[in-house]
Amino acid sequence: MKPLSAAFVLGLFFVSVAPSAATADMKAPVREIIEAAARSWDNTTDEPAEDVFSVDRLERLFSEDFVEAFEAASKNPPFDPPEGETTGYPFDYDPIAQGQDGCPFENIHLEDDGEGHVTAFFNNRRCMGEGPDYEVETVLIFEVVEEDGRTVIDDFYPVVDGQSGSSIKQDLKLQGGL
Repeated sequence: MKPLSAAFVLGLFFVSVAPSAATADMKAPVREIIEAAARSWDNTTDEPAEDVFSVDRLERLFSEDFVEAFEAASKNPPFDPPEGETTGYPFDYDPIAQGQDGCPFENIHLEDDGEGHVTAFFNNRRCMGEGPDYEVETVLIFEVVEEDGRTVIDDFYPVVDGQSGSSIKQDLKLQGGL
């Protein structure tokens, strides 16, 4: 039997252990969600608003636990569902834009702390007025995990006055009775 070269063995090692760590882009699901929300607030296009929490996005970009909380909360929406429907949108505001009113998103940037947290920063208040109150960035911290071989969002938190706000997933669980 021929001895294996060190380079070949090292190559096999990297092929077997590196793909999930090397290819996992923790920012990818957050980027898609933030960009979809930004397009919804873009007043320069005639495109219809995108559903950040569409069935497709929930299945692809969110953890099973988040989806379960979202679906449970949808059975107890803040507004009456349309005639003949048993579920509705579980929020009475845009949880990404952090409000019912807002402006096109500006200066979007994402930071990955390398430990499962991706922070999104953007300004979506500038069109409402001038001064420091309208220059404040909206900040969301996303918990991103690996689940079934996918990188998904498990939860997210708004940052309010420099402090992490309440868990969106926990709010959905409370609303849904979980």
